[in-house]
Amino acid sequence: MPYTGNVLFFLALHAALFLILLGHWLVAGGMFASTTSAIVRQYDERPVRALLLGLVTFGPIILLALNAGKIPGTPVRIAVIAAGVTALLIAFIGTAGLALRIGRNLSANASRWEQCLRGGVMLGLVFITPVLGWGFLLHAGLASGFGAFLLAKPWKNSAAGEATPAPALP
Repeated sequence: MPYTGNVLFFLALHAALFLILLGHWLVAGGMFASTTSAIVRQYDERPVRALLLGLVTFGPIILLALNAGKIPGTPVRIAVIAAGVTALLIAFIGTAGLALRIGRNLSANASRWEQCLRGGVMLGLVFITPVLGWGFLLHAGLASGFGAFLLAKPWKNSAAGEATPAPALP
């Protein structure tokens, strides 16, 4: 029989992971609105290519970052860890586009942040599902987000650098 403390620990861990993912997606959707819109277009046009490109590019970066402790030399180790963290943040921006796409399919008439919230809730619940979510869907989702970010090429898009005007306060 599991101890109550262990059960509550894992419940709190799942809730924290869910809220962290949701927070990253909402912030990325709000800060990089034109980039996430370009990523949504990539998911509409070529989702399989985004996944395959992400597996080929994101996978080796993360595997190298996870094995950074075995790399000799502190400067190289720090550079590998920095590359891994940067790749993870880019993957979060990419999956924010996926969350926005899911949210648009769930509620087409809602505002942009509500769409990102609804899609993020659904995507987060899928990602924290034991075994299938942790073992496959989370990794595939992050890899496809990284690949969709690369396919969207926000650094070449002139609209990506423009700030979205904030609505006027009443």
